[in-house]
Amino acid sequence: MKRQLAAVLAADICDYSRLMGEDSEAMLRALRRLRAEVFGPNIASHHGRIVKSMGDGWIVLFSSAVDAVSSAMRVQDRLAEGGHPDEPEIRMRVGVHLGDVVEEENDVFGDGVNVAARLEQAAAPGSVTVSEAVYGSLDGTLRPSFDDGGAWELKNIERPVHVWVRGETQRSIIASRTKSDGLKITVAPVATTDDRYEVQELAHAITGDVTTYLDATIWMSAIVSQSKGDAEYLLQLSLRSSGDRLRLDVQLTDAANKVWLKTKFDGSLTDIFDWQDSVSEELSGQVLRTIFDAEQSRLSSTSEAELTASDRTLQAALALELLDPQSLEKSLSYVVAALKIERDRPDALMLGLIAYGCSQSAGYSGLCARYEGHAKEWSQASQRLFDVEPRFELNRIAGPRFDGTTEPHEQRRVLEKLLRAASWDYVNLCFCGWEFVFLGLPEPALDCLHRALKLGRHSPWRLAVLGGLGIAYIQSGQFKKAIEVCNEGLAVSAGYITLYRVTAAAYAQLGERDKALAAIAEVLKQMPEDTISGVRARSGYQDTPGTRLYFEGLKMAGLPE
Repeated sequence: MKRQLAAVLAADICDYSRLMGEDSEAMLRALRRLRAEVFGPNIASHHGRIVKSMGDGWIVLFSSAVDAVSSAMRVQDRLAEGGHPDEPEIRMRVGVHLGDVVEEENDVFGDGVNVAARLEQAAAPGSVTVSEAVYGSLDGTLRPSFDDGGAWELKNIERPVHVWVRGETQRSIIASRTKSDGLKITVAPVATTDDRYEVQELAHAITGDVTTYLDATIWMSAIVSQSKGDAEYLLQLSLRSSGDRLRLDVQLTDAANKVWLKTKFDGSLTDIFDWQDSVSEELSGQVLRTIFDAEQSRLSSTSEAELTASDRTLQAALALELLDPQSLEKSLSYVVAALKIERDRPDALMLGLIAYGCSQSAGYSGLCARYEGHAKEWSQASQRLFDVEPRFELNRIAGPRFDGTTEPHEQRRVLEKLLRAASWDYVNLCFCGWEFVFLGLPEPALDCLHRALKLGRHSPWRLAVLGGLGIAYIQSGQFKKAIEVCNEGLAVSAGYITLYRVTAAAYAQLGERDKALAAIAEVLKQMPEDTISGVRARSGYQDTPGTRLYFEGLKMAGLPE
């Protein structure tokens, strides 16, 4: 008998008996697809462990309430996107509670299981219902997704349970993302003939991890599917085993079945979790580098007249790699070309506003002057597309933030709306993290940016995330951590000037004057006209105690007022 405190996820399929009665074969196909493509990979990649399966429902244990809720939300959002046209639509109810559980033989008991099961039974189809104990454990990226449901009387539970609800109508409004018309990769579920539980779960976990990393690139979307569909690339993975020895065979092919990558990874069940993490990261990096090079080669060999709006948009996304003036200008020029071909293309508009906003915040005034007219046109066009791309709503607060006409509470309202829409979306997390930095709110900024960094370890936006983390660390008084993340970024690109500013301010706050002066010297080398007032005005920083730490550090480091 094993007793522990755990986050318990209880899930079941709505109308299971009716669906089986109407067409059992189609329903069984849908169930297999659910387990292989949606439920299994999401649960395993969030470190969940299925401890009980009832055919139409599951009990899953997590060590973290954040992982349990994140997994539940991803599953519900994935189901909301729809399944195979020849299979019945599956909807689920999910409840999550944090409490004691007891495992004995092949069953699990305890308060955690009882309450989670009753929450699931009382939940609406498509929703995620959590207890107060779970809600209190969530970070600032997840809480906005839930509404206060009040106290519920649950069957056979002695006292009322205060609940929080993420209803079906609150699921991701960014399900149809701006990347949907761009480059796609299908990740086939990792295949294995080993029926041992730990190997099966490892296969699910690698499937989920790799898909998550590939999907957080801004220039490519990834989905788990047994069918390639209309994707340009297909990643096939096979996990073999012999005793404790493991081998993951990898093959990446394109639409014409050309093999672009064929490799293998060896490991052991004795260090299964470390191996899962290292393989998922290394494999994702190899796949991304391979596709990046392949697409760059394809685009460079295509004549100007043959390049489509989708091609130009992909060029703009690929150019956002180092966040220096040269890469930003390339990205902006490609956006202009894409929008000449296809006016009001959402993904191109989004990339244009991103590149221009980065240029403006970094202080590249010449670049901004050249594209100011375009940026105004893009901003106006984005206002017509809120229903297509809700992240455009950030433009409602970006401009006014610079001139001080937007109230901080209005900015927070928009950010919470975006987090409510998709707290797992990489681009969303980057945007919101930086906006919290400008508001001088380091705690939610760190929540957003840490989650973004975890998802987008191989994204070119990693530099921007590290810069935002550096400022948020300074705002929270963690100066050594600010230096650590900036050094990590500078090892990738010495052209991202924000990292030098943050390093200078952090060293100055630590009293290491020589290092602070050296960092500011690099800033002024790249941008001789830079000033503290310019930095403040370009990004519209709110005057808070944390923000004052940043600007005081810049002043002590020698940046002119």
